[in-house]
Amino acid sequence: MQVEVTSVSFRQDQADATVTFRPKGGGAASGMQMRYTLERKGSRWVVKGKGQAPTGEAPHGNAQRPAEFPPGHPAVGGAKPSGAAK
Repeated sequence: MQVEVTSVSFRQDQADATVTFRPKGGGAASGMQMRYTLERKGSRWVVKGKGQAPTGEAPHGNAQRPAEFPPGHPAVGGAKPSGAAK
């Protein structure tokens, strides 16, 4: 699975992120996009809610289930990955 954060906009202690999910080696048409609302909790960002896909399609999965990142998703805390620009 290839996961890419395609955009993030910040407003104080909240952020909106668009994330693209697709199979490894798959083209753009083989994936899907999801919107997430994040909220700062101390030094970490946590998912506050999940919105509809930017294309207007229904999100994949059960809408009644609490919003969460997919298994294996990297941490979204305040720490930068090793080798990241400072």
